[in-house]
Parts: sequence; structure tokens; C-alpha cells
Amino acid sequence: MYLVHVRLDGPAETPLPCGAAALLMGCAGPDDGLEHVSVAPDGAGGPVLGLFLVAPSLAVAERVAATVCTRALARYSPLAPFRMASCGVVLIPEYWDMLASPAPVDGIGHNMFRPPDSPSGAAGEWAK
Repeated sequence: MYLVHVRLDGPAETPLPCGAAALLMGCAGPDDGLEHVSVAPDGAGGPVLGLFLVAPSLAVAERVAATVCTRALARYSPLAPFRMASCGVVLIPEYWDMLASPAPVDGIGHNMFRPPDSPSGAAGEWAK
């Protein structure tokens, strides 16, 4: 799952309408993978929408987020004063792609994202 941030620009005197999250959810198709929308109406650079998407890659998640937002901005008049200023994840793309793929295993079968379990189940030398 990816969290894609969409920052909106609009007139300073125009607040983001209540229900903006529901409007975006209504613009997602069944294959878009949009699970949830979070809204920060008073972000420092303008309102920020957080779109939680299930997608096969970061690039797909960002593309779907931009598409859903573009649909919502075009379809709903309360959103008409706003435009998409930026759309993307905050963290490094390689990190997200690594997490989306199966965990790498070292030469002796250990998951490389966590220390190996001790043979006895006790903390042993890991606690030192």
C-alpha cells in the first residue's frame, strides 16, 4: 500500500469543501485500488490529500492518485477553484518498491530485514 500526497492550490479565501475525501472516493473506479482518503485542509503549502492506494508499484500509485484527483477536480463544482500543485509519495521510491517485493533472503535463508531468531528461542548473544 502506498500513501500518495496531493497538494492543492486554490484561492486563499476559499476553504477546501467539507466532504472532499468522499468526493475523491467517489471518483475512484473499482480497479484503482483507492482504500482511504485523508484530508489536511490547512497544510502549510495549501490543502493536502493523502490517498492510500493498493498498487503494484510506486509509479502506478502516483499515476492513479493523479488520475483520481483530476477526475474529482473536473467533476465536482465545490473543487473547481482548486488545482493539483503536486502529487507524489514523500519517501524514496526504491524503499517502497523494495517493501512491495518479497523480502530478500541471505545465503542461509534468513529474512534480511530482521535479525535471525536464536536457535534456542532465548535472547542469547543478541541481548549482549
